[in-house]
Amino acid sequence: MSIIEDTYTLFIREMLIFKKNIGTNIARGLIFPLVFIILLGAFGSAPKNVPVALVNYDNSAASLNFINMLQSGGSIVVTSDTTQPLAMSELSSGQVAAVVVIPAGFSNPQGSSSIYTYLDNSQPQSAGVVSGVVEKIAAQFNVKSLTGATAPQAGADPISVVANYAYGAGSNYESFVVGGIIIMVAAFGAMFGSGFTVISDRQLGNLKTFLTTPINKYSILLSKIAYGTVQSSFSAYIGLAIGLLYGATIAAGLLGFIELLWIILLVGLGFGALSVAMATRAKQLQTYALISQTITMPLAFLGGAFVPVTLLPSFLRPVSVVNPLTYAVDATRDIMIKGYLPLSTLLLASAILLAFAVAMIALAVMFFRDTSRQI
Repeated sequence: MSIIEDTYTLFIREMLIFKKNIGTNIARGLIFPLVFIILLGAFGSAPKNVPVALVNYDNSAASLNFINMLQSGGSIVVTSDTTQPLAMSELSSGQVAAVVVIPAGFSNPQGSSSIYTYLDNSQPQSAGVVSGVVEKIAAQFNVKSLTGATAPQAGADPISVVANYAYGAGSNYESFVVGGIIIMVAAFGAMFGSGFTVISDRQLGNLKTFLTTPINKYSILLSKIAYGTVQSSFSAYIGLAIGLLYGATIAAGLLGFIELLWIILLVGLGFGALSVAMATRAKQLQTYALISQTITMPLAFLGGAFVPVTLLPSFLRPVSVVNPLTYAVDATRDIMIKGYLPLSTLLLASAILLAFAVAMIALAVMFFRDTSRQI
């Protein structure tokens, strides 16, 4: 038979085993995302050092005092003092969580009557922190804080705060949490599904038996990767369903839902291949479990599954740039919160995840070839 037929036959075997343990697999697919969604959705500790772009058209002592007070509590850090077009560009690219504009005439009671705060609600915790801090400082200036586009009434205090939600005005923290968790579930599910079956077959002697049969030995490898991809996607789709019931939304609608399925599938493929590569080298289940968790959990954290990448310490951000989960999480949150994933962003995320998957498949083939000679 051809490698495709051999792979399909072995894949059916894996799926029959999956079906035999369907109750356990569904329970695992339910419990893992449910626990994380409830735990992370139930609390929202205020982040520190939220990056903000500042535009100061006033350049007076009063405006400088306002800026100093803005950063005094440690919740906000002004990462750039620039023009409004550049600041908005930083906001749209995710470099900052908000833009604060101090207009000319800020210190002049007869001048401008508003401070403009543009918030990116795809980072709801950060947006909430910025909004709260700006309003608190406005109160210390003995001025009235207004939200929305409402103009100050006649006789009102001369300075007001206007919050303009640049993205996802109707978003919620549940969508933020679920967007990261379903990617984490896909990665963890692939690591559990593919790698564990390799070690299990090796310990039971099945792997040695397969290698002595007249089938293409690489079909064993590919069937394990395919099984891990399907199994992890199954778990992630359950997690997505739980998240939607919990209150998350897919702002991009049906097209966004299809894009989510695609992103999840690519994550499962890449990490399924990675798990097979690791499992071919690990002889003990305990060793594999330790290594897989040591790799996957930090990658999920550094990919923004729990907190936005912009809030990571500066020395960790280069790691997030080369982390494939970063692009998967960003694309997922764009779909669920912003409601629009540009084609260029989708293609970039897909290309990076596919490149990661191809590299991991190549690594798995190399390791499997060496290991199969020793069995």
